[in-house]
Amino acid sequence: MKAFLAVSRFQGRSGALMPWILGLLLLILLPSCHDPNRSSVVSDEHSQILELLDLAAASRHQDPLKTIDYSTQALRLLEVEPDPGSEVMALSNLAWAKMMLGEFAEAADFGEAALTLAEGQPQAEILVVPLNVAGLIYWRQSQLDKALTYYQRALAVAESLKNSSFEATTYNNMGLIYSDKAEYQLALECFTKARDLHRGLDDSRALAMALNNIAGIHATLGDFGEALANQQESLRIRELLDDKSGVAELHHNMGITYEQIGDLQEAMAQLQLGLQGFEALDDKTGMAQALTALGTVQQKLNRKVAAKTAMEQALAYGEELKDGNVTATALMSLGKLALEMGEYPIARRYLERGLATADRLGLVALQAQGRLSLANYFLAANDVDVARERAEQALQLALASGDRGQLRDTYELLSKIHERKGNYRQALINHKEFKSINDALFNANSSERLAWLRSSFEDEKRQRQITLLEGEKALQQEVIKQQKFTRNIWIVALIAAAAILLLLYSRHSQTRVNQALQRSIKMQSDLMQAVAHEFRAPLARVQLAFDMLIEAEVDERPQLEDRVLRGLEELDELIREIVKLIKAEGSPRRAPTESLSLAPLLQTLVARQHPLFPEKKITLTPVDPEISVIASRKHLEWAINNLLSNALRHCHREVRISCQLEQGQVNIIVDDDGPGVPIAERERIFEPFIRLDPSRTRATGGIGLGLAIARRLAENGRGQINVGDSPLGGARFELVWPC
Repeated sequence: MKAFLAVSRFQGRSGALMPWILGLLLLILLPSCHDPNRSSVVSDEHSQILELLDLAAASRHQDPLKTIDYSTQALRLLEVEPDPGSEVMALSNLAWAKMMLGEFAEAADFGEAALTLAEGQPQAEILVVPLNVAGLIYWRQSQLDKALTYYQRALAVAESLKNSSFEATTYNNMGLIYSDKAEYQLALECFTKARDLHRGLDDSRALAMALNNIAGIHATLGDFGEALANQQESLRIRELLDDKSGVAELHHNMGITYEQIGDLQEAMAQLQLGLQGFEALDDKTGMAQALTALGTVQQKLNRKVAAKTAMEQALAYGEELKDGNVTATALMSLGKLALEMGEYPIARRYLERGLATADRLGLVALQAQGRLSLANYFLAANDVDVARERAEQALQLALASGDRGQLRDTYELLSKIHERKGNYRQALINHKEFKSINDALFNANSSERLAWLRSSFEDEKRQRQITLLEGEKALQQEVIKQQKFTRNIWIVALIAAAAILLLLYSRHSQTRVNQALQRSIKMQSDLMQAVAHEFRAPLARVQLAFDMLIEAEVDERPQLEDRVLRGLEELDELIREIVKLIKAEGSPRRAPTESLSLAPLLQTLVARQHPLFPEKKITLTPVDPEISVIASRKHLEWAINNLLSNALRHCHREVRISCQLEQGQVNIIVDDDGPGVPIAERERIFEPFIRLDPSRTRATGGIGLGLAIARRLAENGRGQINVGDSPLGGARFELVWPC
């Protein structure tokens, strides 16, 4: 499947999975790259070196220039206090940063320097990072054989160390190289080994990557059903991990697969989701490849102007990034579009430029694709002999790579060429080869096959929905069981305490204890009634939909299935919020704490909210960088985030967050311009499932647990939350936390 590999190769680009792989390797190896025989007493210089290396690693993707600065500072200190392991890490970080900036010659110099230094050390594990970094640098320059040599050495080291994580990562890298070389069976073997190792390691993120790569090979070999199955499994994992980059890649690849089976509308929908994901991440490589794929689909839908615009933008990104693979793919796509539009001179220029780039970089799949497209051009220009020569070259490349989609298209064109020359016998032979391969690819144009594919995936979707429903019921029962158990223990403890107090205090004290016990029991009872009430409506809707589904006509079932799905999603959100409340109720009052600087913490939380409420204005008043608190990071972030989310839901347009230091405590203030909170309701809003505005539903006003959770977290941290009037005209929530 030539188009898929030309586009799906981005699974290993620097902007997506490969930086994550190598970044993980650097983080894993960083502690092991220091001399184990060094004194346990660490000098100030050595501590500073380690701190600089940590800062360099943290900046690798977002700001390569900072990585260069930190690594250079570390190397200067290493001249005073040598440490080979730290020096290897500093040089590897420099190589990485230079590669990210497109300065490949300097990147290669630093990478080779790191490797040379590592080879002189007794620890074998120190070699893995520089070998993988060097392999990636040469791969980015499309020096595939040289890159493969480094990965093979890295694999030998990983196997000698019996380190399954290193082995899996290196197998994946090798598979991507073999894929670029169009050696698809070897690529499939490497990806399969990587998948099996990641399953054994319970590494979900890396497993999703391996499944995605396996899908790419199956699609290339024409097994589209297997490709979609692997892509869907990978997508589920990435969605659970909230891996935005990975989710964008999966939508992109699934779009290309749907294009190959002829479902162009679904292909367009998936590709647009992928493009939106890449744009949100400012991933220009992904954007370029998504635009090329979208252009191809638009061309098939006869939207030629839109197709040309998308492909030209992809070409601009490829040239800006100096990415030969992206550039060659965009050039060839533009050439085929121009050929279809009858712009033959322009088509030839695009195709020859793209083929020259593919030949220079050794990109076999694109070499075959370019020669086949030029054969089409020469046939259209009535230069039949040159067309046959180019088509036969494409055939040899397709036979060598095993790309059945490329073989099918080449045999079809050769049949037309021989028919044009009057060589009808050879034309018939080539046509039979074309038909044989086309049938083996289960004929993507067959409506019955397409119907079968769609039906199988719909069955899988329904099965997942049923499984989800069963899981939700089991979770609901477990939550209720846990609540009963907790309530019973709490009641027993209170009764025991009351019994002791009966022996120690007067009748008046006994009366007060009994009253407190009754109030506590009533609170628990009210909470259970509230939970039962909140569950009743969605459960009833799901049950009613299921009852109707049994007797429904075929054309009514999708609407009923959608109603079931919405009900289950509502139950899922409700259960999650209840679990959060239970966790907040049960959070230990002395959770692990640390010193937290509020300025970066608040900046991070505000940045997370912007994409969720793009129409709202969120202002963070400058915070003194010296202000810090001793708190559990998880609990403090949770409490502030709930206050922010509540304000953003209820404000008209603006939310403002500020921070003040007063008398040994920090006041974190969230103001909004919403309707405010009446004085009589300012305590009631912290009760579970309370929503003051009766017009609000869960879709518009939340579950009603956010403020309850926030107050419990504040109290657990010896803080409190106060409510008042905001200068903006709405409500002011003030989180008071001890320093």
